[in-house]
Amino acid sequence: METLLQDLKFALRTLAKSPGFTLVAVLTLALGIGANTAIFSAVNAVLLKPLPYPGSDRLVQIMSTGFRGVRFGVSFPDLQDLRALSQDFTGVAATTTQRYNLTGAGDPREVQAAAVTGDVFEVLQVRPEIGHGFTTADDRTPLALLAHGLWVTNFGRDPGILGRSISLDGRSFTVVGVMPAGFEFPNQDVQVWTPIGESLSQSPQGAETNRHWHFLNAVARLAPGVTLERAVGDVKVLGARLSASDSGSSGGRQRIVAGQASPGAGPPAPSSGRSILDTGFDVTLLRDAAIGDVSGRLLILAGAVALVLLIACANAANLLLARATARRRELAVRRAPGAGRGRLVRQLLTESTLLALAASVVGVVLSTWGLHALLAVWPHALPRTTEITLDGRVLSFTLGLAVLTGVAFGILPAWRASAPGIEQTLREDAPGATGGRRRLQNALVVGEVSLALVLLVGAGLLVRSFIRLNNVNPGFDTRDVLAARIRLTPARYPAGAQQTLFFDNMLASLQAHPGVQSASLAGTLPLSGNMFMLAFDPRTVRPDYPEPIMILRLSVISPDYFTTFRIPMRRGRGFTAQDRAGAPPVAVINRASADQLWPGQDPIGRQLTIGGPGQPAGPLTVVGLIDNLRSASLDATPQPEIYRPAAQQSDLREMWVALRSSNGRPLQLVGAIRDAVHQADAEQSIGDVVSLEQLIGRQTAARRFNTTLLTIFALLAVGLALVGIYGVTAYAVTQRTRELGIRMALGARGVDVVRLLMRESLRRVALGVGLGLVAALGVTRALSAMLFEVAPRDAVTFAATALLLVAVALAATWLPARRATKVDPMVALRYE
Repeated sequence: METLLQDLKFALRTLAKSPGFTLVAVLTLALGIGANTAIFSAVNAVLLKPLPYPGSDRLVQIMSTGFRGVRFGVSFPDLQDLRALSQDFTGVAATTTQRYNLTGAGDPREVQAAAVTGDVFEVLQVRPEIGHGFTTADDRTPLALLAHGLWVTNFGRDPGILGRSISLDGRSFTVVGVMPAGFEFPNQDVQVWTPIGESLSQSPQGAETNRHWHFLNAVARLAPGVTLERAVGDVKVLGARLSASDSGSSGGRQRIVAGQASPGAGPPAPSSGRSILDTGFDVTLLRDAAIGDVSGRLLILAGAVALVLLIACANAANLLLARATARRRELAVRRAPGAGRGRLVRQLLTESTLLALAASVVGVVLSTWGLHALLAVWPHALPRTTEITLDGRVLSFTLGLAVLTGVAFGILPAWRASAPGIEQTLREDAPGATGGRRRLQNALVVGEVSLALVLLVGAGLLVRSFIRLNNVNPGFDTRDVLAARIRLTPARYPAGAQQTLFFDNMLASLQAHPGVQSASLAGTLPLSGNMFMLAFDPRTVRPDYPEPIMILRLSVISPDYFTTFRIPMRRGRGFTAQDRAGAPPVAVINRASADQLWPGQDPIGRQLTIGGPGQPAGPLTVVGLIDNLRSASLDATPQPEIYRPAAQQSDLREMWVALRSSNGRPLQLVGAIRDAVHQADAEQSIGDVVSLEQLIGRQTAARRFNTTLLTIFALLAVGLALVGIYGVTAYAVTQRTRELGIRMALGARGVDVVRLLMRESLRRVALGVGLGLVAALGVTRALSAMLFEVAPRDAVTFAATALLLVAVALAATWLPARRATKVDPMVALRYE
């Protein structure tokens, strides 16, 4: 211990005597350690931390599987059958999300609610912070549990909230508890929990017996001793048995199956049998379902910051090698009285470890700032973002990383500096003493360049991919459009006539606003992530169709929709005021639908029979044709779509109102929407208000997050590599001052000296670029899933990044090389 304290004291004195060296080394390492700390904090929260439920590794999600591997929720009859598997699960609970208009607690506001079975909190093993949860006996009782955030913001953290009533959609619910802070089930937007029976009472008749109504998300806890593999097998057997039984009793294939991705609603299904969409069940760990496919992206970012840290270590090692030259007499003198090589190595490693520990402190500060900035810009780019913090595990990781880094970048310089050869070292002009050191420095620079190029190529691929994505033409004009989601209170607007009147009044008010060029309604908004999906048997239209199912994306719209979004009609017409209830049912389709149903034919005037939300099955006449749109997402292949007039729907409870601004400032119309809604109904709340460009931003948030971070890391790597190149060249100039002076004294021009140093640097850079290109060819395959219309081995990106790195590296070499030509030959001849 006494020896260790001596080493620490000596290391601190030595580093304090060289503040410039210490500052540069600490900042270099801090960049690498800070980046690794930030990314590890995200990896820790998203991938390593268990879900905030006791025994969360035993919780699973159960979903139905269908045509082409589509996964969706389970029906109420499915839930009962799953609960019968008591040998696999200790409990199977279910939730479904919906929206309510909350009144009587400040201004009317829309809240997201989760209707849950009474055993859900028992399955999750979570208790309310105050009050109590539900039981199965409460399924038909109007009770409510509040999210901690809603309790704080709307009720002032009042402990007397228990037993009070709140108004949801005009109905009274008794508050029985408040959930703990951080409880986010089934998602972070839920603010109220109610018993499942309240949701069933608002659902279409037959929802409790209809296997087509896949509106429940099932969560179960594995029984003790039961493995996930066993549960998967048993649930698949159950699904196969149900499908076989229902297909034999349902009288043949069903033509119409409908479902939708937006919460809280769904279309009625026409029969009680299990549909051809239902092929079984799928069981996954709840944790895996919560994080989705984000693990690959995070691991790529973790690999990128590891490369940044390696480059920082190489830079620090080069600094130590250069510093060892200045200390060679000191180290030789310490060896002379008998200090062993091991003793010198330990002393030098103590210094490098102190540098790394100081850098870790700075790195933690940098990572804290970086995390706050990233989460502020992209709050939903990752799941579980509220759990991303610098906790004990992250700080332990940073401490361990600092010690490992200190040893990693210090061991080679320490070993070289403590090498035997006292007599040679004590000679002031011993060029052989620096030859090996120079080779090691050159090798480190080659490694830095190769690693930097790998990161630069990866960032270049993502940047090109993102540019391609931003240049995609979605088929509609995304500029100057503002949209707001309006969900009407069922008790106040129970039928289509009242709903239509409300929206007609609201649209009339908006269309009269001077800042509104056009206004329209839509059941689903492009790029919003919500969509109605219809599945029907296309062989009723085209007998030779190769598959028994065709999936259509359904949009319910008002006549001005195509005008608002500037979608041109290619054939036929759009909807008019005459396409109302009681008139012949009509539809507009896109080219993908026409090509599949009537290839090579004019679809105008053709008929097809489908069902949909609020609309029983019946023949529709195609009156219009539009081009394919990228309605689901910018990077998804356009799918078949069908549009129906809103006036021919019996239920318009939830609609989007979309406005095109006439002055290019759509966000200024927020007040106009609020005024129009409140003029129609002062107690009506407003849901999301968003511009179409903001929707695009939400859709591309994950891509922008990945691209931005990888680009930042690549630029850090390139900057560190260039510092290393500059340092090695400057060090070479210092060590070769006498040689360069002799050359100039013998007649060499300044340009010859510069050319000599540039040529030597170019050899190092070229070798690093060559190795980096080979490494990049293998590494970039991991980016395939993150690219859009760009190949992982895109030649343009590889060539451009390589040339860019060579050009910048030569610029970093030119500065010290140019300075070498300013040395007076006579002074250089007297050097050392």
